Amino acid sequence: MDLQQKLTRTFFISFTLLMGFGAHYFQHNQGGSGLELAVNNVVWIFFSLLIGLGLWKISAQQKIIYSKYTAIIFIALGLFFVPVFYPNNVLADQSYTRLLGLFAGILLFLSLQQFNFARQQVEKILLLVVLAGLIQACYSLMQDYLLSADNYFGYNVGYGRPYGIFQQPNVLASFMATTLILSGYLLQRIDNKKLHIFLLLTAMLNIWVITVAMSRTGYLGTAIALVLIAPWAWQTNKKRLGLFVLAIILGTGFASMKGDALGARNIEVMKEGGARVQMYQNSWDMIKEKPLLGYGYGSFEKSYLVTTAEKVKNGQSKPESAVLTHPHNDLLFWAIEGGVAPILGILLLLFTFILLLCSFKLSKALALLALVVPITVHTQTEYPLYHSALHWLVLIVLVFYVDYESETTHQKRFTPTFFLRVTGTLIPLFTAIFMVTNLFTIAKITAFERSQNPDIRILMHIVNPLVFDTNFTFHLYNFRLNGAIQSGNKAEIKQIINELETTVYRSPKPFYFHILYLAYKHSEQPEKALQTLQYARFLYPKDKGLKNADAVQKSASSPVSTALTTHSPKVDVSSNDLSINKMASDSINSENEVSQ
Repeated sequence: MDLQQKLTRTFFISFTLLMGFGAHYFQHNQGGSGLELAVNNVVWIFFSLLIGLGLWKISAQQKIIYSKYTAIIFIALGLFFVPVFYPNNVLADQSYTRLLGLFAGILLFLSLQQFNFARQQVEKILLLVVLAGLIQACYSLMQDYLLSADNYFGYNVGYGRPYGIFQQPNVLASFMATTLILSGYLLQRIDNKKLHIFLLLTAMLNIWVITVAMSRTGYLGTAIALVLIAPWAWQTNKKRLGLFVLAIILGTGFASMKGDALGARNIEVMKEGGARVQMYQNSWDMIKEKPLLGYGYGSFEKSYLVTTAEKVKNGQSKPESAVLTHPHNDLLFWAIEGGVAPILGILLLLFTFILLLCSFKLSKALALLALVVPITVHTQTEYPLYHSALHWLVLIVLVFYVDYESETTHQKRFTPTFFLRVTGTLIPLFTAIFMVTNLFTIAKITAFERSQNPDIRILMHIVNPLVFDTNFTFHLYNFRLNGAIQSGNKAEIKQIINELETTVYRSPKPFYFHILYLAYKHSEQPEKALQTLQYARFLYPKDKGLKNADAVQKSASSPVSTALTTHSPKVDVSSNDLSINKMASDSINSENEVSQ
């Protein structure tokens, strides 16, 4: 077995381990998105390994395999990076991880092309994605039907909606919808009765989960995709289409047997736009204000907060209860932060993808489009690609498959093999080190924030605080301010104020304002304390913790610790058991409320 064969074999072993085990890794955490969720760290380890294998494959074959769409993707990538050089990027460092993830996805697309898979091998990759969907369906149904109140996983059985490993029902629903449509697609392509049973079982369980998850995004993505795939499936094999429809009917029927399946979200509620309508309107107003350059990468949270507060003050908008880091629509997000350039990149990718589909017959083109519809639709109502690394990886795989089906690849000799081998080794190595240390950080942060008597020394053992910088900084300021007040150390309080003023400018979180307010109070600067509290209330008019801050100060026997423990920076509404304490919601109402 030569090196190229070994690399291909290692790829399939890695992909199997990812879809069979890594994508379902569970570790207690405090909720959130991205690398704040333990499973995403594991997925990114495999993600980087697949990229490394692709780079090694180029070096082994001394040629690079690409398509026209590969070139378009890299041109679009350049457009996404143009705003990095704009003069308004004071907070651009807060966007670097997102840009790095975007670049990693494009590298994965290129890496997949290098293996020049046979059709049977590509179908195996897609079957493994379906396997991940089946495992998640079983896990989700276990959450909804089997777990007791005091279960190990910390799932709140009273929540009423399963969320799988993703910890958010809508993210689960879009993944279930994707693997549901993929199972129906493969059912038409594969001639193997045992695999047919596997695919039909997956379809039945997936639609079951989608139904009980009660996700509008999941319903919409599933409905559109089913309509798109139906003509091609009808032309290809009517009997298999009938079996697929039967599986969907059975799964929906089993879900409807759950008496309270729609009790928590009746039809009228699900028809409402909810808080999204106001968010979209406010976001659109921001785009009209700065359409060309945007507000700068990394600045959405701050810019949206300030502009919306001004509109509320002027009676042009209603106050929002959520602290937003994303407008729940990716087009709006990129337009607000980057202006025209990233939108041109997105439109270029979309237009070229449509041209790619035009190389197929209409029915086949619609079926291929159906594969990416659930996740794509979800990006316009929330932020699944930031919440779940698995969504990003699966979307890249599906786009690669569409490009693969077009059979438009080219080859070009590529000889700098040493550089590629070094890069292909270092990328997964450094990624694994970072992700493993972050898993350790998650464990420490979770232990500290769930403790009845938190010991700051737990946090001192953290070696990688980058992902949890907000949590770490909050707890450190809290600890330092308590200690300084108790010891009467005015110099330390002044130092804390200086640091907090910079922190609040970059990250105007309500709990930072509360600590700054208390620091001013205890440094005998009542006017500045009042100004800080008033400005914080201007930005967060519905924040209960800020609303009651001065009242707590007057009544609490131990004012600092009592006030600050109501201002924890992490609350996960989609899994209520993960909240630090029941009073934390008075400080921050997670933006996941909008997602419900």
